[in-house]
Amino acid sequence: MKMKLLIAMAFFALSVLPAAAAQGPYAGASVGFFVPHDSDLSVSGGGSGDVEYDLGLGFNVKAGYNFDGYRVEGEIGYKAADVDRISSGGISASVNGADITILSYMVNGYYDFKVNSPFKPFIGAGIGIIDGEVGDGGSTTDDVVLGYQLTAGVSYMLNRNLNLDLYYRFQGAAIDFEDAGDKISYTSSNFNAGLRYNF
Repeated sequence: MKMKLLIAMAFFALSVLPAAAAQGPYAGASVGFFVPHDSDLSVSGGGSGDVEYDLGLGFNVKAGYNFDGYRVEGEIGYKAADVDRISSGGISASVNGADITILSYMVNGYYDFKVNSPFKPFIGAGIGIIDGEVGDGGSTTDDVVLGYQLTAGVSYMLNRNLNLDLYYRFQGAAIDFEDAGDKISYTSSNFNAGLRYNF
């Protein structure tokens, strides 16, 4: 009797476990909120200040390979937000018609925690190049630099092939964007939701 009960409990436990996504290639896309952190601005000739931004939007497309617990992918991302204010020497002024755009080409690695739940936490890191542009239609600071990003989130398995990913990402430029002697720093927080299809 005890053996039958144990067998029944084992079958029940197996039936409620999520079906693990198979190893293999995947592709996906995500959209979300782009929150640029305040930038340090240094202008050729000796001026300096701080740049504040409005909330922006961004999207990413990616393709990679799932090694059952580890994932490696290539990702292209685009983000844009308006400039809100520029401050210098204790004076702050609103800005109209200026924005920041970020185009990134990254290689990411992730670790998926193995848990008995359809919700699977993951962490990741990436490195690549970031093409950043801050301009007002007249003067523009545009540069391509080394970039990095750190990611933490949770994935929900909709079915064996399709995952819903919700994640936070910190992205930054390793050095300031520089153009014609003007320099501007870049870091951002990003809150994304996306779908990932496992082939």
